Amino acid sequence: MTAAMTAAFIKPLTVEDRLLQMGAISESQLELARREQRRRGDTMRKVLVDLGFATPEIISRVVASEAHIGVVELSTVAIDREAVRLVPTEICRRHHALPYARKDGTLIVAMADPFDIVAIDTLRRITGCELDVVSAPERDILNLLDQLESSGERIEDSIERIVEKRESEEKVVTAASVAAAAQISASAEDSPIINLVSQIITRAATCGASDIHFEPEEKVMRIRVRVDGVLRPDVLIPKTLQSAVIARMKILADMDVAENRIPQDGRASVTVKRRPINLRVSTLPTSYGESVVCRILDAGGHVLSLASIGLAPDVEKQLRKVIDSPYGVVIVTGPTGSGKTTTLYSVLNELSTTELSIFTLEDPVELRRQGMRQTQIKDDVGLTFSAGLRALLRQDPDVILVGETRDTETATLMVRAALTGHLVFTTLHTNDAPSAIPRLLDMGVEPFLLPGSLLGVLAQRLVRRLCDRCRKPVTDVDAELAHYEVKLPADLPRQLWRPTGCPACSGSGYKGRHGIFELMLLDDSFHAPIIKRAGANTFVELARARGMKSMFEDGLRLATSGLSTVEEVLRVARAD
Repeated sequence: MTAAMTAAFIKPLTVEDRLLQMGAISESQLELARREQRRRGDTMRKVLVDLGFATPEIISRVVASEAHIGVVELSTVAIDREAVRLVPTEICRRHHALPYARKDGTLIVAMADPFDIVAIDTLRRITGCELDVVSAPERDILNLLDQLESSGERIEDSIERIVEKRESEEKVVTAASVAAAAQISASAEDSPIINLVSQIITRAATCGASDIHFEPEEKVMRIRVRVDGVLRPDVLIPKTLQSAVIARMKILADMDVAENRIPQDGRASVTVKRRPINLRVSTLPTSYGESVVCRILDAGGHVLSLASIGLAPDVEKQLRKVIDSPYGVVIVTGPTGSGKTTTLYSVLNELSTTELSIFTLEDPVELRRQGMRQTQIKDDVGLTFSAGLRALLRQDPDVILVGETRDTETATLMVRAALTGHLVFTTLHTNDAPSAIPRLLDMGVEPFLLPGSLLGVLAQRLVRRLCDRCRKPVTDVDAELAHYEVKLPADLPRQLWRPTGCPACSGSGYKGRHGIFELMLLDDSFHAPIIKRAGANTFVELARARGMKSMFEDGLRLATSGLSTVEEVLRVARAD
């Protein structure tokens, strides 16, 4: 170990003291966490994470910075099982440490607390090796230990075992009792169906899927998952298990298992690898049974900062200036699943201070955040966006997030709230930023209200991100551009990349997604066209004259920097 690292180990500061010293938590948060720790008896790390004051990743980064060591993302590194076997599992669990690689006679160890001298001495004595300590979240270490210890039964193995068991029982079930039998099977505590559904959800959440589709067909039920915006096949379920699997999903989401004639919606909360996961479940009757779609929402997900969502530097600077305004409306547009919620939460995260009162109206509340009062819309009891906004304005808000502007009343209330001194954020479904103005006018907002209230519109899409492990440069850029009939702007480098595929990206060539954006800022020149109810093309020309770059141009910026491809940009954005 380096001298700097050794010096860092002798500092008598706890993890929470370091977090406080570096500004990651406040004094009041620390005091509350200490009271909660005394009450619960858990570690301070767990208490801070459970209270939402810090994420495991932040704790890991802060500790690593203080110790002058690196941070490792265990899900992305190759694990040397021989290195793992050097230390008994119970010792690893006790000290939240994992030896995962060796290099030049040195054992590389991931630790949740690299300041734990007792743990370091224990590992050095057991292994007889010099240690190179890196920081990793406690949850990731324990998850990987679980994975290394598990039998690793595949979903296909579970299906085969269930089918064999059913065939061996040789029971004849009448058509009238199929649903009842499925409900009993799916609700039994020791039912293998529970384990099968849990495996499906876990595998989908682990691979970063946003949705799971249970699709009944004539002879099988097909499971597909949406990863990085694209559906991919997962597993086929025998028709004989279809009723039990659907019944289990319904029970999980608190739906009526006996009702299969009408669509139903429900919600569930599960834990996947020590992370809380929320599920939105929807059923729909089809010719071959009920179709079930399960949206996966990572309740413990990390909200990005505005600086890290992928905005071009000039766009980020302009957006920051807009959100620093004391009042006005800022709209984020895009189709479902285009990352609007992530962008809005990133903005609210920047604004969240003890000096501002922040309220949100959402359907549903996807991410729960400290420092914000979040309200779940419930149309069935009359708590609509318009009703919620009307009540919210009596709560003395400074910043308001309206999850979606759906009707005339909500749109008008939102604009009037901005005119009375509130900063309002909302979303619309339009193809681009300039189309938001005609859309608001069509919804019934009076033209004279918009120029003084609307600050800007940010449109966005998500493109798949190239896997940085296997991407390759395009050798003939001109031929590639000619093939797609695309012309690069003069200010972009003439270089492109293409996907190849490797184990890290499951052979797709892509891993993760990246946003492409266009930001339209309003000024006095927009006043007359708005009053005249001009079409979207007029606002496109005005915005372009003031420097707005389209989403397609922003996508080309990603393509020439090796983050995506021209083909992918064309898939989600229209060429100018």
